[in-house]
Amino acid sequence: MFVLGTAGHVDHGKSALVKSLTGIDPDRLPEEKARGLTIDLGFAWYTMADGTSVGIVDVPGHERFVKNMIAGVGAIDFVIFVIAADDGWMPQSAEHLDILRFLGVQHGIIAITKTDLVDQDWLELVIADVQEKTSGTFLEGAPVVRFSAITGDGLDDLKTAIDTMVTDLPQREDIGRPRLYIDRAFTIAGRGSVVTGTLSEGPLKIGQEISVVPSGLKGRVRELQSHKQKVESVGPGRRVAVNISGIERSDLSRGECLVETSDAQTYSFVLVQLTLLEESHWSIKTGRSLLALLGTAEPEAVCRLLDSDEIKPGESGICELRLETPVKARLGDRFVLRLPTPGVTIGGGRVLDFPTHRVTRSDVDYLTLLNKRREDFTLSTVLGTEIIKLGWLPKSAKLPDLPFSDKAIKTQIAAFIDSGKWTKLPDGYLDTTQAETYRERALALLAKRHTDLPFEYGYNEAEWRGKLKISESLFKTLLNSWLRDKIVSVRGGRYQLPDFEPGVPQEWQAEADVLEKMIAHGKMLPPVRSELESKSKNAPKIINLWLSMNKLVGLPEGIVYPQETFGQIVEKIKAHCKAHETITVAQVRDMLGTTRKYTVPILTHTDDLGLTRREGDFRRWIGED
Repeated sequence: MFVLGTAGHVDHGKSALVKSLTGIDPDRLPEEKARGLTIDLGFAWYTMADGTSVGIVDVPGHERFVKNMIAGVGAIDFVIFVIAADDGWMPQSAEHLDILRFLGVQHGIIAITKTDLVDQDWLELVIADVQEKTSGTFLEGAPVVRFSAITGDGLDDLKTAIDTMVTDLPQREDIGRPRLYIDRAFTIAGRGSVVTGTLSEGPLKIGQEISVVPSGLKGRVRELQSHKQKVESVGPGRRVAVNISGIERSDLSRGECLVETSDAQTYSFVLVQLTLLEESHWSIKTGRSLLALLGTAEPEAVCRLLDSDEIKPGESGICELRLETPVKARLGDRFVLRLPTPGVTIGGGRVLDFPTHRVTRSDVDYLTLLNKRREDFTLSTVLGTEIIKLGWLPKSAKLPDLPFSDKAIKTQIAAFIDSGKWTKLPDGYLDTTQAETYRERALALLAKRHTDLPFEYGYNEAEWRGKLKISESLFKTLLNSWLRDKIVSVRGGRYQLPDFEPGVPQEWQAEADVLEKMIAHGKMLPPVRSELESKSKNAPKIINLWLSMNKLVGLPEGIVYPQETFGQIVEKIKAHCKAHETITVAQVRDMLGTTRKYTVPILTHTDDLGLTRREGDFRRWIGED
């Protein structure tokens, strides 16, 4: 379904055109009837020849009510841009066209109204002038319809133009997350609170739990109407009246947004592209107070420029807006900027991101990503910049408010993987170029470690991650992928290149020979570790290497045995227990010809290994037979 809006200078016949087209008078307020001009938004609908219903939002043209106009056109699919033949192009015509451009409207019809008041020559001059004024805008080449609400001339042509445009319009995307900016709130006797707005991005149904933000109040959809018809559910792209239970009318107002409860995140800080009108007489510097009109909300905002000292008329820049009142926004949302005093439109912009930290001009890489979104706001670009910003994209990551469906996001991720642009990791995704950079750095670090410390295994996890300077979550998933692909191996909690074997450097070999002789000479009474390590400068490193290689077994109290010798000790303890069920410290001492200094650490270690179990003064064998 689609919604069209009217736009144009005050008293150029927008409401009369809507009434002729639909039979519905959109001027609903007594003051509007009395003054003959639209003050607030008016609503109607038009039924095409094939039965398709098109919602219509009639907006005010008077400069005092421009904020109301912006509230009306924020969710339209196309516009009927109205110019009165007797007046021609007027100041409000230009402002409305600028507003439509800033809000991203791409399709429109030009209606030249009040044609009964001018002759043919004048009419042709007006049409030529309008076409010149709209050159270079989305209305360039738009169909031009000549219309008189008095005589009815041109009404069929207008209907044909609308029917043709609706047929060619792209369908609104249903991303499954409904958003309805409230433009009216009122009470119906016996039914309670009702709000109206243009539904976008997802469906609503009776019984659905909803939240109104930024207030955070929760309620349920009691009843739905679209174009005066009760419906059980309604999809995006329609004008909707929602009867809400659980929320009082006094707690509802224009500018608030109706969403699913799970989608109630709002934002007080937004990073935006900001563009000023060429004909604006105003520049913007950091600290400037503005009105940011988004949807039907109009919060005051303080601007902080991030890529320049000043934005001048006709220029663009990236800035942070600090909003006085939080808004429900998504990436890509468009808005209009006005000055609080005087009340003039000076520009507009687009939401690029929701910052999680204070962004400064020194964040050059981040600003580069924002500029990519500014130049090409597509799902591909948004996801591509998001993964670089985060470092990687965990499967569990909560993406920012994106205007895309989960299905579209999954499809794009699959396309990235198929094309080789992204690499799939055990727990998420990583830009392939970045993945290769991390892999090369990680392997280079290990190679250098092996060269510098050939007597040690590689890095433990914390050391290695610290050298790579990446997050713990990303490191763990990269590590899992490297282990899976067998480009690294792990031994004793330390990571190394698969073909690396530690060894004593040649220049240390004489020291190692001395230590080996001391240990071998000690037999069952070898020197303790402290005595060994005191023999030479590199002795502690050599001992650590032999322990990591399982050449030595380290016991409590600094006792060390060659692996083969300790294995023989264990076999003797096992054989004694099998023959006599238990063994004591004294029996082990006598059997090995050692002292209590060695025997107690031996049995403590076999206990720790789960080979023996202490029962008072006895040990029982509990290891495998």
